[in-house]
Amino acid sequence: MNTAFAQKNEKHKEKTGVAAKYELVGPVCNGIMRVRLNHKWGFIDTTGNVIVAPKYNEVTNFSSGVAKVRIGQRWGLIDATGTIIIKVECNFIGEFVDGVAKVVIDGVDYYTDIKGMRVK
Repeated sequence: MNTAFAQKNEKHKEKTGVAAKYELVGPVCNGIMRVRLNHKWGFIDTTGNVIVAPKYNEVTNFSSGVAKVRIGQRWGLIDATGTIIIKVECNFIGEFVDGVAKVVIDGVDYYTDIKGMRVK
């Protein structure tokens, strides 16, 4: 008697292509995907070229050409080339609304644009 069974409609999906070497791959956002390797996050393009090597504890998808990145408990901001816009030293970086986001560093609040410049 065979006691093995399969879930209805469940298919085993084998990773292929650029996703094959990564633990997790996020959705494509503006031609860039976030990827996890050895429990660290980075970014690749749709052809598999590394834009940012996996070195962050957490990253967000790119939005308006920028992504938030976290090391330990601190956040920073990078652009689509991997250039650091805001150093990874913030306690909090909010969502960008009309090109502006709230930033908190050690209890001091300010607002920044997507280029990392403080705005009033």
